[in-house]
Amino acid sequence: MKKKIDSTLYFFQYLISRINVIIGFGFWIYSIVMQKVDAIIFSSLYLISGVYISKKKFPKPDDLSFDGDFLYLNKLSDPIKMTDIKSLENGVVIYNSSGTICKASLPNYYFIDKNFKKLKKVIENKSTKTQHGAS
Repeated sequence: MKKKIDSTLYFFQYLISRINVIIGFGFWIYSIVMQKVDAIIFSSLYLISGVYISKKKFPKPDDLSFDGDFLYLNKLSDPIKMTDIKSLENGVVIYNSSGTICKASLPNYYFIDKNFKKLKKVIENKSTKTQHGAS
């Protein structure tokens, strides 16, 4: 059975950042219609900073789930084997994919999710089994 890692708090941040951009766009249109130069400049800067923050700080959350053997990401076609995962540090999963080291980020506030501890335990168990099997 797949367990999903997500954060409702992160989703709300993502949603609020998108709403903030829409409000900024509305102020920008209003400023143009009213022909107020200072308001146009302010709303343009507000809109640009809102879009930048929305894209860089709050990207769309990835769907991430796992079971005993695999880690599933919505942006990858093939799941990641738990034995290929090297580490889980600071919200980043480092794994081996066809001989190359790749990284996948967990959503912000991942540590609040109850399934995060389960994922960490599964990864630690798989890594200790592969280390004991290799020695």
